[in-house]
Amino acid sequence: MPANVASRSWDQIIPPLSRARIVIVGVLLIAGYWRVIELDLVDRWMNDANWSHGWLIPVFSLYVLYAQRDRLAACRAKPSYVGAVILLASLGICFLSAWRLRMAYPQDLSLVGSILGLVVLLGGWNVLRATWFPIVFLFLAIPLPHSVYVDVTMPLRQLASQVAALVMPMFAPGLHTDAQSVVIDYVMPGRGAGQLNVEEACSGMRSIMAFVTLGVAIAYVHERPVWQRLLLLASCVPIAVFCNTIRVTVTGLLFVYGRTDLATGTPHTLLGVLMFALALALFSGLGWLLAHLFVEERVGDGVSGRTDGGELLRVEGR
Repeated sequence: MPANVASRSWDQIIPPLSRARIVIVGVLLIAGYWRVIELDLVDRWMNDANWSHGWLIPVFSLYVLYAQRDRLAACRAKPSYVGAVILLASLGICFLSAWRLRMAYPQDLSLVGSILGLVVLLGGWNVLRATWFPIVFLFLAIPLPHSVYVDVTMPLRQLASQVAALVMPMFAPGLHTDAQSVVIDYVMPGRGAGQLNVEEACSGMRSIMAFVTLGVAIAYVHERPVWQRLLLLASCVPIAVFCNTIRVTVTGLLFVYGRTDLATGTPHTLLGVLMFALALALFSGLGWLLAHLFVEERVGDGVSGRTDGGELLRVEGR
């Protein structure tokens, strides 16, 4: 950050009149969207375990804004009326969804659009370039419609049941399993037969949403090349699915061996926490591998890369 920016006071960076305008517009935005914020978002975050991570997302967005305060201070505000167009379009979607379509999800999405429009209207594109991530990150806090959520979880439940049915006999000699959709039929010599139903809560969707949110945050905060960030983001879903499959398999084996006390309640919840920790460990391990497998170093006008094996790859610049 330039020295002249660092020496400026907040009164010089954001004049009192501009701050008052921001506060007034912010209060009006919250008032206009109060029903959406209270009923569609906060209520789901507090009462729906699938979205219990949602309230952390706006907190993280505010933290990112605070961490980038020097960059924001260096931005020269150039209000753009394009922001007014975005704001009016977002408000139109909100009112249309509330009074005509009777759909909550577009209203929730329009809240993020209104915030983006206000930033462009009051600060311009320079400010948006410094704040786009904490704004876009808010989309992850918006719960999906229940019908969409069910449609997404069904393939995940089927995948978990198929893999669990395939893996369980490897750890239970004599066990025979057959997966039909989300139901696993099993026969265990000496213990009889039964069925295991992979419930919606065991689809892994909850852990996927929470882990993707965490992965996006980590990939943005840590300085690394764009291709590494994209690779880390792409790994979030398969890692979460893999760990959930382990959870379903372990739970199934506990049921087969009659340890229902360990397959339900608090032990089952703790197993989910353990799998989330495993997912985070795998994600962190991949990040470490990407950071150390190939490191680019600029030497003069050339670029050199060093691998863990000690070999030095050098690409001369022209």
